[in-house]
Amino acid sequence: METPGYICTVTRLRVRNPLVLPLFLFWSFRAAWVAWRTPGNRRMRLLGLPPFPVFLTLTVWDSREALNAFVRSPTHRYCMQKMQDWAARGSFVTFTAETRRVGWVRGIRKLGESASVWTPPAPQRSTAA
Repeated sequence: METPGYICTVTRLRVRNPLVLPLFLFWSFRAAWVAWRTPGNRRMRLLGLPPFPVFLTLTVWDSREALNAFVRSPTHRYCMQKMQDWAARGSFVTFTAETRRVGWVRGIRKLGESASVWTPPAPQRSTAA
């Protein structure tokens, strides 16, 4: 019997400043709830790290189609639209695993191997005097 493959994602995001933290957390938990309820989700983990708010997610999916269903959800799309306002820097990686029991050690190692780093443009400041 063939071992099933799983699609895994790990994201790391540093919040831009404390003022955006409440909205970021609210929408992050909403997105996590949507991910958990999306058919094909097998594992969902959230982790916050000091010194400044750094947040990581780890998800495991039955298939690329299941992951894409979550990515296309209105909640996830809204969060992606707001990342420029909420995040100072982010990174992500998608990889396959033979088990759904992927943990933080493997996920963070894979994230470190990834070149997928996202840095949003600086917020626009008014130059009018």
